[in-house]
Amino acid sequence: MNHSEFFAALKKGTVAPCYLFEGREELTKRSAIKALRSKVVTGDFADMNDTRLTDPAPDALIAAAETLPFLSDRRFLEIRDCAMLQGDKSKEYDEEDAVRRLSEYFDHLPDTVCMVFYVRGKADGRKKLYNVLKKKAVIVSFEPLEDRELTQWIAKSLQKMGKKISQGACQRLWFSAGRDLTLLENELGKLAAFVGDREEVTEADVAEVCVQTTEYKVFDLTDALLSGRASQAMGMLEALLREGEDRLGLLPMLGRQCRQLKYAKALAQEGVGPEGIAAQLGVPPFVAKKILTTARGFSLSQLNEICRLCLDTEYQVKSGRMMDVGSLEKVMLTILAMREGNRIG
Repeated sequence: MNHSEFFAALKKGTVAPCYLFEGREELTKRSAIKALRSKVVTGDFADMNDTRLTDPAPDALIAAAETLPFLSDRRFLEIRDCAMLQGDKSKEYDEEDAVRRLSEYFDHLPDTVCMVFYVRGKADGRKKLYNVLKKKAVIVSFEPLEDRELTQWIAKSLQKMGKKISQGACQRLWFSAGRDLTLLENELGKLAAFVGDREEVTEADVAEVCVQTTEYKVFDLTDALLSGRASQAMGMLEALLREGEDRLGLLPMLGRQCRQLKYAKALAQEGVGPEGIAAQLGVPPFVAKKILTTARGFSLSQLNEICRLCLDTEYQVKSGRMMDVGSLEKVMLTILAMREGNRIG
């Protein structure tokens, strides 16, 4: 079950006795557990029917679940940081015995409790308890929102602040700052404060005040590099290295951006338009148009050669056949020389 299906079921009044909340999108996950808690425990004695445990041993978990609610139909039980769902995290009880006991107990879970295993990030699917919960609980996966959902979420969030934003500005925001809603929530607060009394948030506002992910900075670097703006591209690389990025981490990002140019060029030659290319690459339309413009400076065979150069250099560095220092610069100088040769020719 995904987050949309969970909220739709909750809106209809459907509450399962046991859940596992997992996935990378923490803000939506926190909203979901808040909504579920509000549905389960209500009234003047809500706090008395709300229990939160951190990595409990099976005895403590079962005892909490067996405790009858006080003047209410159900109690809410939230289990955090369960070691039986998270990798090699140490525990103070026998895991195999604990899983066996809990598996047996879940078959007789009382209808007076709603239990939620809350995992930060993804649960470890190799764990025995995870496989038990797959059969005996509802697993809700909270993953980053899709493009349309994300654009709507940004617009609605700003609307609550008395601001409005175009679809293009929304797309520029999540493309440059990333898809993490907790981070985006902070960026929206910055934008609202920055525009002041002005109602509309523009793309220029986003570019002025919002953070940029390393991937976005490499996107800009790649655009400058393949457009022949040598000093700008080298300056961007120096800035990234000063910020603590390393060449071996940046090389695959550069390669990925170059592959996008290659795919965009190939699709355009097949008659696919910018909107279709954007959909296939998983980027906003304005990014697809920019990629197509940049790709015009190279033939498809040259873009293939650039992609191979990035992969080969990454392999050479990782295998110890090439020094890390200077490796990325060598790739960039080769691309610039290729671009200059095209211009002169």
